[in-house]
Amino acid sequence: MEAETPIPDSVKEKKEKENFSDLCIYTTTFYGEDKTSQIREKLAEKLLENAAKLGIKCVVVDGGSNQNFLNKAISYKNVNLTVNPNLGMGESRRESLRVAEKLGAPYYLWVEPEKYDLIKPESLKVMLDGLRKDKTDIVIPKRVSKESMPKLQAWIETRANKRAKELLGGEFKTEEELDLWFGPKMFNRAGANYFLNYKGKLDKWDAVIKPVINAQHEGKRVSSVDVNYEYDISQSSSEVGDRNMKGKRLEQYTAILAEMGDSFWKDKNKI
Repeated sequence: MEAETPIPDSVKEKKEKENFSDLCIYTTTFYGEDKTSQIREKLAEKLLENAAKLGIKCVVVDGGSNQNFLNKAISYKNVNLTVNPNLGMGESRRESLRVAEKLGAPYYLWVEPEKYDLIKPESLKVMLDGLRKDKTDIVIPKRVSKESMPKLQAWIETRANKRAKELLGGEFKTEEELDLWFGPKMFNRAGANYFLNYKGKLDKWDAVIKPVINAQHEGKRVSSVDVNYEYDISQSSSEVGDRNMKGKRLEQYTAILAEMGDSFWKDKNKI
């Protein structure tokens, strides 16, 4: 009996890339010359690099970043870059999804550009599984641990997720708590319509959260999967002790929940 011929590494790599040909990542960026931008743009470059290694198409709508970052972004063959400083936060996210739809992949992943640790085979495969088997329309990745997060952010997001579950209520109540405040969302074309057609008064961070609630209320299938994810230490360290960032975090969560109809969270002093 003849021994099996080993599969060359180049063939294994090609097969791995083909596994993600049905996925398109879309995101938005804006990096200036300040210290925080310098930290964050390096993380975004890691995300683009991870996607390139896996052969995943990536759409980026940029709000007018420094030229060094833009040059780096267009150096990746898998990246489709559009620069438009005139779009607001919500509209820039919708525009990047519109471009992603034109590229032909049936599944889409919204992810903040600094979350490069999510772009790895084990996490993407578990997120794609339900979509590929037509068991779900929208997938919400749930962090197994929040230990790597700044403590204030972890505390607020945990509380916000619990309150969001209460707001779902009644016939829409989920068996498990969705990690809505994590940010990333993966979905099929049916799920994409809720993100594309979203029109909120705030139209900022809510543009990737409220559509999930709307979809679930209209009977779309929303599911949760566990992922191992860690925040980059450089990003976490830069936020600790930053009073401006603390204020921004509080504003985000109170404004989003208020947009969802929760009057209690309109007053951030009640947090």
